[in-house]
Amino acid sequence: MIYTNQKALDISVFSLGTVQLGMDYGLGKYTAKPAKEYAFSILDEAIKKGVNMLDTANNYGESEQIIGEWLKTVDNSEKPMIVTKIGPFDHSSPEALKKDICAQTEKCLQTLDIEQIDILMVHDYADYEKNPDIVKKTFDELKKAGKTRFTGISVYSRHNYFTVAESGFDSVQIPLNIFDWTQIDNGGIKALSDAGMMIFTRSVFLQGLVFLKLEEIDPRMDFCVPYVKKFHAFCDEFKLSPSVLAMSFALSVTGVASLVLGCQTTEQLNNNCEMIDTVRMLTNDELKKIHTAFANIDPRVIDPRQWFNSF
Repeated sequence: MIYTNQKALDISVFSLGTVQLGMDYGLGKYTAKPAKEYAFSILDEAIKKGVNMLDTANNYGESEQIIGEWLKTVDNSEKPMIVTKIGPFDHSSPEALKKDICAQTEKCLQTLDIEQIDILMVHDYADYEKNPDIVKKTFDELKKAGKTRFTGISVYSRHNYFTVAESGFDSVQIPLNIFDWTQIDNGGIKALSDAGMMIFTRSVFLQGLVFLKLEEIDPRMDFCVPYVKKFHAFCDEFKLSPSVLAMSFALSVTGVASLVLGCQTTEQLNNNCEMIDTVRMLTNDELKKIHTAFANIDPRVIDPRQWFNSF
């Protein structure tokens, strides 16, 4: 396993996303959440392979509960770090907002059965945007009280990363994939990095688009075809598989600490670990070629809300 060091933490570049362990999620044959015993086996295999960061949230079904029960079976020396996210918040009054944030945090601690959360994040940027001062102050107070080691916020690429960089949170989770250069070109990701934030990325495979063969793309999504074709041409040119190129790209972006990847089977987990071990930093020349190919991409490609999801 490869690790990055940020804020004196050695973080595995593969963070295990656990939404799939707590609720039915995704497309295709792996949509149903696994049985608890099988979820435990996935978590066991993850730490065996060197994964030391789990990503969850208090609205991921039974994910926190599964992790909490599993942690009781793990030696203290092998326990991974936990990122969890909370929200939505009660904004009916400043007092209600603070009380709700604290109550949700205590509930997470209870469900996970831990004394301190490693990274506590605001799950929805809109919750922060409504009352930034109170939300940030409350998170800082929770950190000072030892309820969490670090604070953070989860955002989408449509949000203002410069505002996020100025927020004072210790970490951030963002979507990042090889097709979407928006927040790279405008300096948003650099601003997050310059602010010293730990950057966790999700959606590196763009909901599986990178894995599709051209003939598998739904005709109603034909706007994706030329870009997927270029992507596969880069795979051939760089001698990297689609998954490894997608991950190598994300890890080549300055400041990225870890990729949040979900797994619903031990086979998927082992495959991700094997692929992670083969990623490499892309050269400047390779990055320039990719940028040229996708700089003016059809915006529908990088916005799954405009897909038909029929595949």
